[in-house]
Amino acid sequence: MNRKFYLLIGFAFCLITAFTFTQDGGTLTEKIIAKLEKYQQITPQEKVYLHFDKPYYMAGETMWFKGYLFDGVSHKIDSVSRVIYVDLIDETQGKIISSRILKCIGSTFGDIALPDSLIEGVYQIRAYTNYMRNYSEEFYFHQEFKVYQGSIKNRLTNTNAQKLTEVADVQFFPEGGNSVINLDSRIGFKALNMAGKGVDIQGFVLDNTKDTVVAFQSEHLGMGFFNYTPETQKTYTAFVRQNDGKYQIFSLPNAYEQGFTMAVDNLSNKEKVKVFISNNSPKPADKTSEIIIVAHQRGQIVFMAKGNETQKSFGVSIPKSKILYDGIVQITLMNAKGEPLCERLIFNDQNKQLNLKITPDKTNYKIREKVTVDLEATDAEGKPVEGNFSIAVTDASQVLADPYQENILTYLLLSSDVSNLSNADYYSALRGNIEQPAYYFGKENFSSNRHLDILMMTQGWRRFIWRNLMTDKEPKLNYFLETGLEVSGTALRPNGKIADKVTLTLMLKNDKQIPQFQMGVTDSVGRYSFYGLDFNDTTKVFVQGVKQGGGKNLEVTINPQKPSPKVKIVKIPYNPMEFNAKDLADFLKRANDAIELEKKLKLNKDQMLQEVVVKAKKYEAPDPRTIYGQASNSIKVDNVLCAGATSVFQMIQGRVAGVQVSPNGQGGYSVLIRGISSFTGSNEPLYLMDGMPVDASAFAAINPCDVDKIDILKGADASIFGSRGSAGVIAILTKRGGNNYDYSKDPVSGVSIQKRMGYNIPREFYAPKYDVSIPDHVRPDFRSTLHWQPNIRTDAQGKATLTYWNTDAKATMKIIAEGVSNQGLVGVGKFEYGVK
Repeated sequence: MNRKFYLLIGFAFCLITAFTFTQDGGTLTEKIIAKLEKYQQITPQEKVYLHFDKPYYMAGETMWFKGYLFDGVSHKIDSVSRVIYVDLIDETQGKIISSRILKCIGSTFGDIALPDSLIEGVYQIRAYTNYMRNYSEEFYFHQEFKVYQGSIKNRLTNTNAQKLTEVADVQFFPEGGNSVINLDSRIGFKALNMAGKGVDIQGFVLDNTKDTVVAFQSEHLGMGFFNYTPETQKTYTAFVRQNDGKYQIFSLPNAYEQGFTMAVDNLSNKEKVKVFISNNSPKPADKTSEIIIVAHQRGQIVFMAKGNETQKSFGVSIPKSKILYDGIVQITLMNAKGEPLCERLIFNDQNKQLNLKITPDKTNYKIREKVTVDLEATDAEGKPVEGNFSIAVTDASQVLADPYQENILTYLLLSSDVSNLSNADYYSALRGNIEQPAYYFGKENFSSNRHLDILMMTQGWRRFIWRNLMTDKEPKLNYFLETGLEVSGTALRPNGKIADKVTLTLMLKNDKQIPQFQMGVTDSVGRYSFYGLDFNDTTKVFVQGVKQGGGKNLEVTINPQKPSPKVKIVKIPYNPMEFNAKDLADFLKRANDAIELEKKLKLNKDQMLQEVVVKAKKYEAPDPRTIYGQASNSIKVDNVLCAGATSVFQMIQGRVAGVQVSPNGQGGYSVLIRGISSFTGSNEPLYLMDGMPVDASAFAAINPCDVDKIDILKGADASIFGSRGSAGVIAILTKRGGNNYDYSKDPVSGVSIQKRMGYNIPREFYAPKYDVSIPDHVRPDFRSTLHWQPNIRTDAQGKATLTYWNTDAKATMKIIAEGVSNQGLVGVGKFEYGVK
């Protein structure tokens, strides 16, 4: 930071006693507090972060990930939402190629199996909650990955050979948002190449009379700053030197004739942030016209100070002790109408972060040797903390990690809360592109705090816009906070008119869970919704409606499952790993060997055996329609039985002891299973057709010769259906009704059936245990990911332990742990060890 800026700040604070700054709550201050509190209540913020086992993959591999769902203010993993959506996107075609729905109570984990036919290229992962869809896609979590194909042919032998060093654009950002005539102004700048990455520059500024105003050069990733004082009737142009010696020309933002400037010093004092305001506006007629400085963090006010517009320069000190968390703080100067005049971001680093210590039981190991690792989590004061973590162990010779890549710490405290600034609209809300974010958190980087402060000059707060907040312009919330999955729709009369209080029965059925039943009623316009549902994989959803008088002449609909948001490619600075030809070839060969080994292991599970004679009852695969297992009684329907019957009830009549079938006097039949009484007060059994509940009229309507078997369940055999089966169950299995039959095509009055996706069941990461010798262990093992453990919890002493086995690689192994404490502190831990 240059000496002139410090002198101005120091002079201002010498004069501070001459001005009347208070910290009391006037009308404007109370209004600002009330607006922010209201905003926090009606628009709770959520953040999603995914931790992956490695930064790139080969087609055919599996991406393993851990998902964290944070409250946007406290960063605790206790957000109201309980569902996370994860999409894998092909950037070149702009389409989703894989989606996951994950149940998430604070955290979750999952996997995406990459098809071996996937075209080599860059793919993007996005993750979000249903509630986050109320906002721009820039609020979602995004991460890019390179996916390689197995062949080394037709590939550059060395990706280091060509680097983008040409300047494509230089952007200039007056500190606080404005340059003002005759007021000293600090200008941040950022130079980018064609890939959107920072590139170092040097140049100078000329005014319109060709006088040199100031020379400048970047300090880090194309970013830097310079000071100048704009003058009346002058324009300013920056000349940036190219590699070929020629210059590119860029115009500086026009300076305002009148207004305010803001200068901030967040570096010279560890206890305070100094804010200096200058003003060249004429004195207002109302000499008591207020201006106010507001500092907030994640929507929570940490400091407010009040003054008036007659003051030409003044300064305030913000005690850092008042700032609750590490992370971004927004400082805003407002006028009496609550309109922002200047704005600046700072980063508060008080080391209020999580410390993760990784300790293996040895420093060097042998191949295939067992490794025991202790994880210890402590806060900034060294006190043990309980928390939720994920750990990846990779072969460092195959997985070349960028030391400055995004991680849970950089994303939560930095990337997720900033936006790009544009000269056209200072308050735009585009996602901020933070290149090499972990650089700014490296204590070994002595200039990182200075560079982070320059970075803050080129970024804007992305969570809300003051102008909208102060004018009560509330965001439209079309997507609700999901505490589970949802099934909704309508139940109306066939003519579309409303039927009063339709009673609805919901059943969810799949091959991996017992059926779930829920009851509900329609609202005043015939709509219904079942919230907080919990079902997995592909599930059949059945909804039946009954009118108040018992009639079922209804048209029941189920709303289609919400489609994924349209693909909008959010460009983020992707920094692909730079392989030389040998490293890339080794990675591809070993990755391909690991994939082929996994395929062989799967194939070897189905080995040919010599002929043997087995004397036992033939095993019959369970019918997916009969989740109840063994029936109390069964009737196998043949041509003779069905030919002599006019209904299913006639085929049951007199053939099962204890089951009484009799005409009901209305052209139908009633069934009573003796010895059973229903908890619901009705003695009518539950009717099922191919596993789906139906009423007696649907039973009577089916052609007897379409029935393959009739099962009767009594007593304990029917207990799987709960109270719905307390009067017994009669289930028919039709000849056409295989598991893949689409019942939604069969219109039934008062009934609607639909298949929909539930939660994805994550697979377990497989890694061999070499403490026991088995034939499969003779195969070579050069997996790039040795171990992936997504669900690690430290105890009250802050400790946890994990074990795994090394591979056949004699290399350096890297352990990376990420996670969050119960108090919302996030942290990253790393450790390397050798295998010889």
